[in-house]
This record gives sequence, C-alpha cells and structure tokens, in this order.
Amino acid sequence: MEDAKQVEMTKIKQDFIDLIESRREEREVMADVLNSLNLLAAGHNDISDKIKQIKESIPPEGDIAFDNIRSLSQEIRNRLIEQERESGDEEFEKVDILTDKVINSCRTIKKIMAAILEDFYPLSEDMQKEADKIKVQCNGDPSAIDIDSPSDELLEFLDKLKIKISEDFSEINNTFFTLLGQVRDVEKTLVTDFASETGIRDMEDFESNINLQVGNITESFASYSTINEIKDVVFVKIKKIKSLVSLKKQSEVEKSNAAKENIKQLNKRINAVEKKAQKMSVKAREYRTAALKDGLTNLYSRGAFDSRMKESYADFVKKKKDFSIIVFDVDKFKGINDTLGHIAGDKVLIKISECLLESFRKDDFVARYGGDEFIVIIEDLTEEMAQERIALFNRNLKKRRFVSQKHGEIKLSVSAGTAKAMDGDTIESIIDRADKAMYEAKQARKKAESN
Repeated sequence: MEDAKQVEMTKIKQDFIDLIESRREEREVMADVLNSLNLLAAGHNDISDKIKQIKESIPPEGDIAFDNIRSLSQEIRNRLIEQERESGDEEFEKVDILTDKVINSCRTIKKIMAAILEDFYPLSEDMQKEADKIKVQCNGDPSAIDIDSPSDELLEFLDKLKIKISEDFSEINNTFFTLLGQVRDVEKTLVTDFASETGIRDMEDFESNINLQVGNITESFASYSTINEIKDVVFVKIKKIKSLVSLKKQSEVEKSNAAKENIKQLNKRINAVEKKAQKMSVKAREYRTAALKDGLTNLYSRGAFDSRMKESYADFVKKKKDFSIIVFDVDKFKGINDTLGHIAGDKVLIKISECLLESFRKDDFVARYGGDEFIVIIEDLTEEMAQERIALFNRNLKKRRFVSQKHGEIKLSVSAGTAKAMDGDTIESIIDRADKAMYEAKQARKKAESN
C-alpha cells in the first residue's frame, strides 16, 4: 500500500516538473515572438514601447499580467489602424464607405419594420409581445448583421395581422348591419302601429315626423363613412324618436291600452338599439385610444408622433416656428432581453418612459418611436437647452436602480441625438439627422468603454 502511494507521489512530482518546464518554454516562445514584432516595429517608437511593456508583463517566473497585455495589444491594434488610415489607402476607405452603407441600409429596414410593427394597427397584448420580439440589430460588424431571420418573422407576423384585421372589420360590419336591421324594424313598427289612425291631424303629423326621422337614420348609413359620424347621427335621431314617442304616449295613454302596450314595446326596442350604439361608441373610443397611445409605456405611439411631426413641420414652414427633436436609444437592450427575459426588458422600458416624462415639459411631445427607441418633439428650445434636457434625463435615470434577483444590479445607459429644423429640411431629413447624431453618441460611448 505504501509503495503505491510512493509511486503516485513520484508521478505527481514529475507532472508538476513537466508543467513548469512547458510554461517556461511557452514564455520563451512568447518572448521570441515579441522580439520579432519589435524588429517589425522599428522606427515606430510608440509601438516599440508598448511591445516592450508587453514583454515586461511576461516575467520568467510568477503570474502573467493578462489584463495589461490585452489593453496594450488593443492600443497597438488601434495605432496600426490609424496609421493605415493616415496612409490614404483607397481600399481601406472603400471598406469604410461600404460598411457605412450596409449599416445605414440596415437602419432603414429597421425603421420600416418599426413603422409596421408599432403603428400599422392596434394589437392585442399577445400580438404586441410577438411584435416586440422581431428585432434587427444594426450595430457592430456588418458581416454579422442578420436580416433574413427578422424578415421571415415579420412576414409570418403580417399573415397573423391580416387575419386579425379581417376579424375586427367583420365584427364591426356585422354589428352595424344588425343595428341597421333593428332601426328598420323600428320603422316598420311605427308605420304598422300608427298608420291606421289617420283621422286625427296630430296623428298624421306624428306619423310624418317619425317616418322623417327613421328615414334620416337609414340614409345616414349611406352618407357617412366613419364610425363616429354614424354614431353621432344615430344618437341624435334616436333621441328625437324617443321624444316623439313620449309625447304620443302621454296623449294616448287614456285612449287605448293597445296603443300604450305598443309604445312600451317600441321604447324597449329603441333602448336596445341605443345600448347597441353605445357599445359601438365605447369600442370606437378604445380603437382611437389604442392608435394614439403605446400600450406598454403609455407614451404617445409612433402613429401619434407622425401626425404631430407633420403639424410641427407645417408650422415651421409657414410660420417659421422653430422646433427640434431628440432621439433616444437604449444601449445594449438586446443583451438585457436575452439575459433577463422580455418581462425585465419591458420593465426597463417603462422606467425609461417615466424618466422621460419627468425630464421634459408638459408641452413637449414624448413618444415611443419603436422597440427600444424613443423620440421627443420640443419647441422654442436652443441646442444648448436641448442638451440640458438630455443631461437632466441622464441624472433622473441614474437615480433609478435596475436590479435583477439573479444577476444583481444592471448598468443601464441611453444614447441620444438631437436635430433642429432648418431651411430646406424635410421631415425625413430632420429625423435622419437626429438618428445619426444618436448613433455617433452610441459609438463614442462604446469606444470610451472599450478604452
């Protein structure tokens, strides 16, 4: 037993000696490589100094300063790229131009997808969550940008949206056809119940007035095109019919029990029509609210922003009324969704929305532009004042803590870009200028973090 332990100890010692020897050989090879690099860098003192610092970070014995080596290697790489740019290499410039075009094209596709997903039609909660999952990431290496997968997801989503639109319009059409049928039934009842009482002048007037009102209701369905227009006309006509019926009931109640019962039943049917119309009014109001407000953040929606932007631009062109916009984009938001899940991502968007409302004036128009992007329209502010608003937003954001039970505190930042309306601008050029300023701020933040 003791012999086996001795053999095992001997083997462990030999393995340890072999490991030390292999590490020594690795250090010697790394030193040779650094010496060769130093020869290549001759005449470039700044690069030679950094290679020397790397070599000093790899002592013959003891720990290797890996973090320092990584930092110095990145500085050497950045310097070589800078020298390449300074040399005026045309191919390098072409790559830069092509990279910018790829990223700008991706961002254009992203805007188109956002317009379809955010404002095309009011969505249910489930469909909104499905839409929020469709993302196009336009940052980083252009070769890594994935357009195909989001495009396939968008096409699949649009098929579902077509079905929802068809079902919604079918429901509205069926409801209004039912309402029209009920109004026509009321018309028949009125004519049947009172057409025979033609001997009295006031009954002739009553019949004439009722037929006039009912006829106007029926015509309303052909002459008005929107839900609100039809609703308003129907309510007015029903009110007039109820008034006429009430007067008739008051004058005839003592003359005919049959007429009294007919009028009672008529009132019930009119009330049923009125309740149906009220339900349609509520649904119309819900659709209008859904179109103006974002369901998650309760900020204005993309559609509401487009409408307000047209108004502000028209005032600028006709009345020279200055305005600016600020675009906000959450940094590394995809990482939050992928790591913590979409529920946590939604909570982050809600808190950012609260900070935006705290940081801007009541008259400023704050909207969710799409996904993790927000946009603000502000009037009568200089560029410096707009930057002060951005700084105030960042201070308010820092006051809030974003904590995950599993991952601890989340460091959150938001990049912003501004653009002021100028002569010769279009709506698209103003938004594009702010979007590019935001993107440059995001790249500057990323570069600062990498250094």
